[in-house]
Amino acid sequence: MLEAAVTGYNWGYFDAWDDRLNVRLFWVFMLWRLQRHASIEKLMEEMCIAFPDFIHQFPSDHYLSPREQLKMLIETRFIERFLQFWGVVTVDPRKFLDNERVPRTVDLQLLLNQTFKFSM
Repeated sequence: MLEAAVTGYNWGYFDAWDDRLNVRLFWVFMLWRLQRHASIEKLMEEMCIAFPDFIHQFPSDHYLSPREQLKMLIETRFIERFLQFWGVVTVDPRKFLDNERVPRTVDLQLLLNQTFKFSM
């Protein structure tokens, strides 16, 4: 099932992002990093450092920088449509509280640590 979810399932189904922005290629890296700190913001920064060419694939936008676009793409496709769908993480759906941006963190479920173990 994991192989089908990673290779066959369309994480971008019915969203406005370009299909060429394929975060599935980085799923193991993102999972490893997310398991270490559970922060979407840190994950986005680490993606920019580890894969700088990927951020250049984002189109110019008057409203969102390429980094912000990457963060939204990771949240939508990787966190919500992959990890949260399989029940290995949960994310508080609130993005704002009293007109202030809420830092987005991921609640790692026990199933995640039971399923994936990374060691160095």
